[in-house]
Amino acid sequence: MTKQNQVRKVDTARKAHATRKGSKARRAQRKRKQLLNMLAASACLLVLLGGGAWLITSALAPKARPAAPQVEVAAPPIEADYNTLNEPQLAIPRPTAAPTDTPVPTQAPVTAEPTATLEPVPDAEQKPVDGLASSVYHQAAVAGAEYSDPARNKLLRNTKVIDDKSAIFTADSDIHMGSSSEYSVLEGVTTFRGSNYRDGGAYGVIPDYPSHLMIAWKKRIHGLDEWSGVGWTGQASVVRWPADLRAQMNISRAKKAKDGLTEVIYATLDGHIYFLDLADGEETRKAINIGAPIKGSLAVDPRGVPLLYCGQGIYDVGGERVACGTRVWSLIDQKQLFFIDGKDPYAHRKWQAFDCSPLVDSATDTLITAGENGVLYKVKLNTEQRTGSVSIDPTITRYTYEQTADGKLGTENSIAVYNNYVYFATNIGIIQCVDLNTMKLVWSFNAKDDIDASLVIEPESDGLVALYATNELDKRGHNGTCQMFKLNALTGELLWKQDSDPIHQNDDNGGGGFGTPAVGKGELSDLVFFHICRTRDSRGMLYALNKQTGETVWAKSMRSYGWSSPTCVYSANGKGYVLVGSSNGKLNLFEGLTGSLAAQVELQGNIEGTPAVFDDMIVIGTRSCIIYGIKIV
Repeated sequence: MTKQNQVRKVDTARKAHATRKGSKARRAQRKRKQLLNMLAASACLLVLLGGGAWLITSALAPKARPAAPQVEVAAPPIEADYNTLNEPQLAIPRPTAAPTDTPVPTQAPVTAEPTATLEPVPDAEQKPVDGLASSVYHQAAVAGAEYSDPARNKLLRNTKVIDDKSAIFTADSDIHMGSSSEYSVLEGVTTFRGSNYRDGGAYGVIPDYPSHLMIAWKKRIHGLDEWSGVGWTGQASVVRWPADLRAQMNISRAKKAKDGLTEVIYATLDGHIYFLDLADGEETRKAINIGAPIKGSLAVDPRGVPLLYCGQGIYDVGGERVACGTRVWSLIDQKQLFFIDGKDPYAHRKWQAFDCSPLVDSATDTLITAGENGVLYKVKLNTEQRTGSVSIDPTITRYTYEQTADGKLGTENSIAVYNNYVYFATNIGIIQCVDLNTMKLVWSFNAKDDIDASLVIEPESDGLVALYATNELDKRGHNGTCQMFKLNALTGELLWKQDSDPIHQNDDNGGGGFGTPAVGKGELSDLVFFHICRTRDSRGMLYALNKQTGETVWAKSMRSYGWSSPTCVYSANGKGYVLVGSSNGKLNLFEGLTGSLAAQVELQGNIEGTPAVFDDMIVIGTRSCIIYGIKIV
């Protein structure tokens, strides 16, 4: 065999060996793959068998019905693109022009007799308040014209003062309430429209150049009989509790531990008072159930004393009469401490409802409220507070009266207080100024129709104390106009009167001014805002009037009637806005100087209630059984 043949033989042998070796490797690889496939199939079978067993077990096991959520979180993250939200809201560019609504013809203001010169009560210890001289807040009142002098106008008769036998009032208990900015030591909104002047309803500031109203949460509530949700005047109190006081309350453990908890307290037509966290709408503690619809607005004690006050506007429940009046609860344990019974033996009217949101004079420990039974109540609380408890031992002084004109007496509006004078109106439109220290009538004025809207006080820099009011078209029939007034609060003299657009209504609720006026401050300090309902052509109007003349600066059609009170809010850069709701479910934010729409959100149901604002959050309820938390952005 040649060498060449030997090499060829060796190569052939190597190739044969390599072929056998490769075949063996491939067979081993196939076996490993088959084994892996078998293992994977077994694993899948075990999973399927286990899952099937779990499904069978789950199917056989009884299922608990999931609880309906109390609060629906409706807001996207704060950094979301607001132009892509699916919530029913409207993003509106900031316009610079005045609104294009047809201007409302103005009526020449009615000027009364010259205002009497009033001497301030001297007090060397007084200091300037809110940039005004201290004397502005300590002036005496006296009837300044024949038409406001009770001895001459004969609007009221048989005024009486009735003290509890145990009531003891001394010079130390004389009432001299300060300005609205001094009313509450708590952070937040503690009573209807925020203070004794009824000139607020908002705490803090809103963002600069707001363009959206964003629904952050919804709290679903209920109804009672034919009443549902939140009605007129329906404003919540919103309070950030000090840590030491919060620790004493029966707030849930998780919420009690929350630093800076801000609590919403809301009285509603389903007969409950709800306690919610402003941030998320969750309940902070169990609701109080009085068993009857609550129409009106509650109040929290402005001293930081854990007391809650609430009147009751309706007392027919299931065809039966139930107890009706104003109640006082401890906010430590929610126990009822006192009840002012609307079925008062001294009352000249048997209607027992209380829509008034009470006020408290901190210095004298005195509660002030009024009922539709025709009684003004001054209640010495005799409060005692200790760590973990609070108690009261009240005594009552009553002021009663009769009217010479036919019609219902009694008060649906929330009383307002300047210094030692309380202001309220009756169901036929008689405005009264009563000295709280003597409980004597100082002056009276005939607004010539029902007044449900609260009166609003504003001391001016020149010493004039203004009193704003609006009446309804109720006692005078179904066609005509309502009036918007400015009076001198110290004399009862008419400074101006402005007619609304023509009104037409054909039911028992009437038309005109059901919302409490809003006085502008800061850049809006020349304006006062009135929300008038059931105007003939536009169904509802928001008017901005000049405070000095009563002339219309701008007027905005609301496209629907509304009883909600306008609320002024202010941004950090000083711009002023007006927030107001309507029966069509739209909550609107208007630029205060022009009436241009800055933002709007559509809610479910008629907005009869009044918004309460804490910084950039709005709380408002509707007749469709929903309380909303709305963020201003």
